[in-house]
Amino acid sequence: MDPVSKRDVLKASGGLATFALAGCLGNGNGGGDGDDGSGGGGGGGTTSIGVGIPSATTTSGSASNSLQRVVEEVSGDTEPAGEIRWNNQETGGDPPSLRQYNQGNVRAMTSGNFVIASALQDALPFSEQPVEEVPHQMFSLAPLHMQILAVEGSGIETTDDLVGNNLWPLPPQWGLRSQAEVVLQNVGLWSELQDTNSIVNAGTDQVAGRIEEGGIDAIISYGSGFASLPGWATEVDARANLTPVEWTDSFIEGTNSTRGTSHSEIEAYGWENQNFNGDNIDIYGADFQFFLSPAISRDVGYELARISHENAESLRNGQPAYSDHSDVETMASLFLENHPVHAGTYDFLEDQDVDMSAYTRGDIQG
Repeated sequence: MDPVSKRDVLKASGGLATFALAGCLGNGNGGGDGDDGSGGGGGGGTTSIGVGIPSATTTSGSASNSLQRVVEEVSGDTEPAGEIRWNNQETGGDPPSLRQYNQGNVRAMTSGNFVIASALQDALPFSEQPVEEVPHQMFSLAPLHMQILAVEGSGIETTDDLVGNNLWPLPPQWGLRSQAEVVLQNVGLWSELQDTNSIVNAGTDQVAGRIEEGGIDAIISYGSGFASLPGWATEVDARANLTPVEWTDSFIEGTNSTRGTSHSEIEAYGWENQNFNGDNIDIYGADFQFFLSPAISRDVGYELARISHENAESLRNGQPAYSDHSDVETMASLFLENHPVHAGTYDFLEDQDVDMSAYTRGDIQG
């Protein structure tokens, strides 16, 4: 069947209003030069898959590096798919990864569901430069728990105190930054933060130093999968004294009005050098998955799912926040409804008796 564009699907589903995305969406790109095995069948040979990750110090990048290692170790035993090479490429963020995907430079990627949903709706950060193609869902990576923390002594106690202080809302090119901006817009703070020059734009490698220099008063950070902090946050944990920022009722209401985002409270984890570790803190969620081009064969997709399931312990040794795929239900736990699941993953999960009736099996191209 001919590929279906995201605009055709959204038109058929009645518009862009809901986060529950509709239809047989997105066609992937066949990939750059030197990538083999992009057809619909297996048949052996080598399939080299370029994978867009933000950076190795992020949770998603570290998880994909763990998958790359395991795939390299076991890919000799993946018939009929042939040898699989999972090659991570740092792009700087999820939106850049998706643009690289559309340019044919990568054929898989890690991403938050917020970014994928935004791309399908031509919403921020794709409102001015939409993308045409969106890869299929592969399997869960990890849920992230977004939190706002103040530097001790800053005077920031609640979210009402953020304006006029220096807030670091993650790197500008990240999908998580886009999500944070939308949250802050919906709670009515983003314009005020900009007008008062309160926004600090810096990379993760600069944050700890900027805090020590007094240039940052509060940060948006996250824990991953109830297991750990990303690498950059462990450096902040070691070098700064932080306190959780209390969310006001209006901040919670605005967060809950953001697509695919909701407020909850959890016990803080991973902050080994902070007094609040183990205390209840306010968070909003950000679910992350692996995504795979439908130009990658069904057999390769099936083998990648099998590898992730059968090597769950090794994968989590590499990145503790990597979702525990020894439980096949967990592999499907973060799927967006009505956005295609790669045919290989879909078939693997069905073979493992996972109920896939709520999801669409993607068409293989090529």
